[in-house]
Amino acid sequence: MKILFNGLALGYPLSGVGQYTLRLSKGLEALLGPGNIQWFGRDPFVHPGEVSPYDRGSAVDQLQYRLKNHFRALPGLKSMIHHWRDHQFQCCVRKTKPSVYHETNYVPFNFEDGPTVVTICDLSLLRHPQWHPKDRVKYFEKYFFKQLPRTEAIITISEFSKKEISDLLDVKSENIYVTGLGVDRSFSPGTSQLKGFPPQYVLFLGNLEPRKNLKTLLRAYQSLPREIQNRNPLVIAGAEAWGTRDFKREFRHFDETGKVIFTGYFPQKLLPDLYRGASLFVYPSFYEGFGLPVLEAMASGVPVIASNATSLPEVVGDAGVVVNPHDTDELKEAMVRILDNETLRNEMIEKGLARANTFSWGRCAKETLSIYEKVSGEKKP
Repeated sequence: MKILFNGLALGYPLSGVGQYTLRLSKGLEALLGPGNIQWFGRDPFVHPGEVSPYDRGSAVDQLQYRLKNHFRALPGLKSMIHHWRDHQFQCCVRKTKPSVYHETNYVPFNFEDGPTVVTICDLSLLRHPQWHPKDRVKYFEKYFFKQLPRTEAIITISEFSKKEISDLLDVKSENIYVTGLGVDRSFSPGTSQLKGFPPQYVLFLGNLEPRKNLKTLLRAYQSLPREIQNRNPLVIAGAEAWGTRDFKREFRHFDETGKVIFTGYFPQKLLPDLYRGASLFVYPSFYEGFGLPVLEAMASGVPVIASNATSLPEVVGDAGVVVNPHDTDELKEAMVRILDNETLRNEMIEKGLARANTFSWGRCAKETLSIYEKVSGEKKP
């Protein structure tokens, strides 16, 4: 069985969709053997050094990212790019002759030689279009619904997202499959080896975009007792994304103490050490299809605070603290309670490690393979 993936999801800066695509494909390669995972666009197995998970992205990657953000408002640009890439995709199909095409980034290209499987991580583009650039929303509305009837199966990553898909799309529930994400073995407790970082800190990791709710995080952190801030600077790690201007304006008005550190996009190979150095991980996002950084933090032995919204309580279970993402005081009180109570911190660390151990990319790959077998009629020997 040959599976075709869209490697464009692995572009700089690597997001949750890119992480999912990379980790799932590696798990599937372990099950199917070398040569059975095919790629359109980037091939991380052939040219790993060109794929942004391993570094900060090449100079070309970064330039393309800046140009995309600069010119994204040009009328018709996304449609032109889509048609050109669809042409390239057809050439790739003729060359690779896949059994199944798995599109992990919402909008599949035309594939008529076998079943198409699409992963929909969440439906924030429909629920909250104000959290996305207008060109992305228009592209989604134009192509996603057109391609949806050609999809044999939809994979999603949480029960929350399955309900969203069932509620908002005309899709039979038996065609929606939930495969939970995993956590890479590189994320484990230990001592951080990062240079130039404070000995401990409060950490947020994710793309800097409106739905991550960074304004509330900043206000909650600002209201912490100065003693706690002195011991635990706030580290915000992630690539600047669309809609960060208001957040950066608020930050300039707020911080004159140097207690907030922006790292920008953080290389994948250094993430385990970034987590290990944290005294607390805070993820107050308004909307997530899963929330992979929460799982990575727990696997790294870091207590977690997350919002009580969307999929996050499903991922956190009883291993972390969940708060109302709109309530700054509740977030502040949770941070104080954890940072000032070593016994509670140790209990949360123990529960978090146990919780993280229930998720694995190997299981995600096996469950995904069974979906391929069902829609294609092929069985792995």
